[in-house]
Amino acid sequence: MTETNYDVVIVGGGPSGLYSSFSCGIRGLKVKLLEARATLGGRIPLYQENIIWDLGGAQGKLASDIANNLLDAAQQFSPDITYNQQVKHIKKEETGFTLTTQSGQEYQSKTVILASALGIIQPRKLKIPDTYENLHYPVSEVINFKAYMGQTVLLYGNPDSLSSYAILLQQVAKSVILVTKKTNFPNTEHFAANVTVLTQVEVSNFASEGDFISAVTLSDGQIIPVSQVLIHLGMKRETNTITFENFELETVDQHGHDFIKNKADTTTSIEGLYVVGDLGSYPDKNYMLAACMTEGSNAAGQAARYLYNTARGQLIVSTHNDVFKTKNIDMVLQYFS
Repeated sequence: MTETNYDVVIVGGGPSGLYSSFSCGIRGLKVKLLEARATLGGRIPLYQENIIWDLGGAQGKLASDIANNLLDAAQQFSPDITYNQQVKHIKKEETGFTLTTQSGQEYQSKTVILASALGIIQPRKLKIPDTYENLHYPVSEVINFKAYMGQTVLLYGNPDSLSSYAILLQQVAKSVILVTKKTNFPNTEHFAANVTVLTQVEVSNFASEGDFISAVTLSDGQIIPVSQVLIHLGMKRETNTITFENFELETVDQHGHDFIKNKADTTTSIEGLYVVGDLGSYPDKNYMLAACMTEGSNAAGQAARYLYNTARGQLIVSTHNDVFKTKNIDMVLQYFS
């Protein structure tokens, strides 16, 4: 089965892909976003518990908050998002491109924005079903820490990362239980009274009620009732190689990896195909988070002008966009509440 009639297919739901989606949406383009994993956010989950200082206008903000804002912005214009679809082949057609995923699904689009990374980060998981609604793997999932208000949260796995999560969660959760096979957690001097530390013990079993884990059994026999479970057992990187069937893109070798050679305006040697984020390379490229916004906007502008001769090169200013007028009024009325 082939899905057709997209103005743009965006490959990858990290920061550059998400902002590309927003920038295409504000221009009125019909967008399909293909994400290889089950969640969006790219590599931000790897450092989401950290404070970001190098993103203009968002200095001193938690990375997870920035990621959640990007997720909200990307969906302002209701793009068609499909998860667990890793693009394996791209073919140039007379009227655009055909993209084929690992499942054999085909998508046809007039233009393509490649926003994928060199490898797909996947969490190492417990051998239990992923279907529990309160089971989370923060290596790949952007966490909204404020959503854990008043809950009992169990954190299991890597003590270094989980200590940072605990310091955040202790401010909103009813209680935080830290569990690790190792001997200690760092930064315990910053833990509040509602944080319990359990070392040299493993999670051995789960009890559930419907789609929710209700309790966790530990290897020492303790049974702990829980509201939420966060697992951090490390990660693995899966290769993400895309084959271009009837055309070639020049690559640049950097640190043993092949990056696609493109221009600062995101264009490549193939008309209608643009590269944003970590996959692209051009002289003096900035690989910081802030650059994702510029590249996403540039790619959307290039795609719009390629598709429609009347399209403007610059992104339409959001304050002049009719889509936001009602939303802006509601937000202003609630600003001081």
